[in-house]
Amino acid sequence: MLTTLTPRFVEAIAYLAVMGLGLGTYLTTVDGVDYVDYIAPGVAASTVMFGAIIETTYNSFVRIHIRRVYEAAITTPLSVQDVVVGEYLWAATRALAYGLVFLLVMLGFGLVASPLVVLVPLVMAVGALLFAIIGMLYTALVSNIEHYNIFYTGVLTPMFLFGGVFFPFDELPAWAQAVGWCLPLSHLVAAIRDLALGGAGAGTLGHVAVLVALTAALFPVPLVLLGRRLRR
Repeated sequence: MLTTLTPRFVEAIAYLAVMGLGLGTYLTTVDGVDYVDYIAPGVAASTVMFGAIIETTYNSFVRIHIRRVYEAAITTPLSVQDVVVGEYLWAATRALAYGLVFLLVMLGFGLVASPLVVLVPLVMAVGALLFAIIGMLYTALVSNIEHYNIFYTGVLTPMFLFGGVFFPFDELPAWAQAVGWCLPLSHLVAAIRDLALGGAGAGTLGHVAVLVALTAALFPVPLVLLGRRLRR
């Protein structure tokens, strides 16, 4: 566990130093807060996203198609659904651990301004589960590990750059704001930022509700798709 979490700790400090302290010398404040304070919750959210996605894309693909772990598991009393839900939970747990490490770094740097930050782990847990499901959904659809290049380049990278991590949507054209709020990362970023910086309110509950609704809607889809694939 130490060898897994230590790189995340170093990565967190590097992001805050390079993006917050570096770019922050040119862009000092956003929405009335220091730039490094503004981006820290967003980077924490993206850390959760990537932690969950990596586990249920490349790592799950290897377990399914190369090591044949799923085939072995379903010869026991476990069903395909049991194994997939286990993947969800493991990926979400690992992603939550990454997010908590980043949160500790934020606390250490004094980048938290509200006692409501104690609720951030709960929001991170919901986001981690959602992105674990999204990663597993894509894994259920692909048959070649090279297909992940499309997913990471065409979906995750744009979401990371346009998910509210580095700048607000307020001054963007209406269509761009609409696109931005269609991205699940945007809602995770906004909820964590509200709780960490003291802006929590009805809007925060709305962001969390979107995350919960997406999680509930997508939860059964990989179960069905992988069930069909592994029964062939």
